[in-house]
Amino acid sequence: MSRGFSFAQIGGVLGKDPESRSTHGGTKVVNFSLAVEKGFGDGLKTNWFNIVAFRDTAEFAEKYLKKGKSVTVTGDLQTRSWDDKQTGAKRTATEIIAYKIDFADSGSKSDSPRQERTASAPATRQTAAPRTRSTAPAEPDPFDDDPDAIPF
Repeated sequence: MSRGFSFAQIGGVLGKDPESRSTHGGTKVVNFSLAVEKGFGDGLKTNWFNIVAFRDTAEFAEKYLKKGKSVTVTGDLQTRSWDDKQTGAKRTATEIIAYKIDFADSGSKSDSPRQERTASAPATRQTAAPRTRSTAPAEPDPFDDDPDAIPF
């Protein structure tokens, strides 16, 4: 039985385009990193967070995310360990396994990344009115939460 849970929600800017691959079983996996600024003036620091997305969330990230895009990511924390093949040293990494990605900016570019970050954070998608069932086929909503997208 589990004795706790992990949960992370961060907003930041993509440092580079997402990197896509597939597992041996064919599951889509996308990795990207988010830069999150904290402080101001001479005390401004940038922290980098590694994000991993699977299945539908990975496909969304691959299709819509690009370097410089402001997003919020909701997911679970995961720490993994491995032995470095070159040095033999034990290595660890903590990542956020994303199950929800939202755009944090309005799509307009600002001359100042600080202004863009301040103006858009912490933006989240507002909940719409309940949907009614239609007989016409509809485009799938990429923001719908899909429990099958969670990797565990």
